[in-house]
Amino acid sequence: MELKGIVPALVTPFDGEGNVNYGELKKLVRLLLEEGADGFYVTGSTGECFLLTDEERIRITAAVAEAAEGRVPVIAHVGKIGAKQAAYLARESQKAGASAVSSVPPFYYDFKFEEIVSYYETISDSVDVPVVVYNFPQYSGVTINASNLAQIMEHCRVGGLKYTDSNLYELERIRIRYPELKIMFGQDESFLYSLPVGVDGAIGSTYNFMLKKFKRILHAYEEGNMQEAEAIQHEACRIIDRLLCVRDITAVKYLLERKGISCGSCRPPFSPVTEQEKRLLDEIGDLD
Repeated sequence: MELKGIVPALVTPFDGEGNVNYGELKKLVRLLLEEGADGFYVTGSTGECFLLTDEERIRITAAVAEAAEGRVPVIAHVGKIGAKQAAYLARESQKAGASAVSSVPPFYYDFKFEEIVSYYETISDSVDVPVVVYNFPQYSGVTINASNLAQIMEHCRVGGLKYTDSNLYELERIRIRYPELKIMFGQDESFLYSLPVGVDGAIGSTYNFMLKKFKRILHAYEEGNMQEAEAIQHEACRIIDRLLCVRDITAVKYLLERKGISCGSCRPPFSPVTEQEKRLLDEIGDLD
């Protein structure tokens, strides 16, 4: 598995009855492959993971792997509170075609860090594919840093880190301490500014509909054209500002309609996008 580049954290399309729309999901995967996606991160936060059944999460992984046809890695998020339940999802996701599995730390019960390490070890021991540790302290309440990451790496087959945090200082410390670790940045709004730290790429929700913009940012940066890279990042941030006035996942699904992908609404208790919010999103210009 080569984890690098721009990797969309896929939304989960639903039909009018609220069922997973596997046909539209495969259509989205094929579209993003044409636009240059370097991989897919499935059933994560953007995919409404905790609003899906285990069977749906496994079938989604299988559908994406089938549509991707082995061209790029498919990373399946298997996060749960329970280690046994996450290990089950990890095993089944590997069988379904996942190139790697990933998980946020177990949350809600304020676990001790040694318990969190044990959670990741249980997942790692259940599969033959790498584990991508998911650092998302804003949602999980757990911070993975340069010091405690070592404890996880001692006990697990860690294939990468998804780093969704604004602390670029800590990100730099992780990069220096683990030069061989694949690090994927998770905050689309500051993607460009993670590149000098030495990340290998990024995993994000807005790549569902403006993948080309972020591919252009990466290309401009690699060519040494910072002025162009910054201009495109600013364009992306203005769009993200609009998304945050609505709700990012809901807005991403609505904007995908422009690309011919019918995603439906998010599952309850999320609210459907309102007419006022649609008008706000309709004012967004070129997504590419």
